[in-house]
Amino acid sequence: MARNKYPEETRKKILDVAEKLFLEKGYDGTSIQDIVDGLGNMTKGVIYHHFKSKFAILETIMDEADEQPVLEQLRGRNGLEKLQNILKDSFKSYRRQSIGYAVAVALRSPRILGEQYLQVFQELVPEMKKIVDEGVMDGSIQTDYPEEITELLMLTINLWIGFQLSLLSEEELRRKILFIQQMFNGLGVPLLTDEIVQDAFTLFTVLKKNSD
Repeated sequence: MARNKYPEETRKKILDVAEKLFLEKGYDGTSIQDIVDGLGNMTKGVIYHHFKSKFAILETIMDEADEQPVLEQLRGRNGLEKLQNILKDSFKSYRRQSIGYAVAVALRSPRILGEQYLQVFQELVPEMKKIVDEGVMDGSIQTDYPEEITELLMLTINLWIGFQLSLLSEEELRRKILFIQQMFNGLGVPLLTDEIVQDAFTLFTVLKKNSD
């Protein structure tokens, strides 16, 4: 029984130690040897048995850091409210956002940017478009361009804001968020309520404070 549990316990310990180091030293500042040292009596071979690379460890931490599977537990009376609640949950996912912020240099590498771009369009856009289509059908979203609205939302929030967050000052973030709010309002899709805008600013404050 204990032997059956051991691989999962080892995997969890690797992730816990790596997450702590990533937050303390940053992704680039943490080596596989640092993780080995933090594990005590384990070897590099044990780590590579569970994960093929340091980046694979990071990806797993990010995947498992979601406090809520937002696309699986949709809340809202209509399509627009469901989109707004997804944004709220994302901005309040402090653990995942803190990890992403701590490894921001890695997340801005050309390879990872390319992977994230493909993931947004291949995986996230189709799922989000279903919600936009629902909003069009129920009248909460007024647009003749549901696919383009979906792509624009994912590009601005995930790629334009997300990957730049660690570089932005508070004033720069405020201008970008307010611009996005006005842009979607002008398109007839009032996605960013004042409450959601404030959630974005609160997240920024939390991330900056934790990184000091």
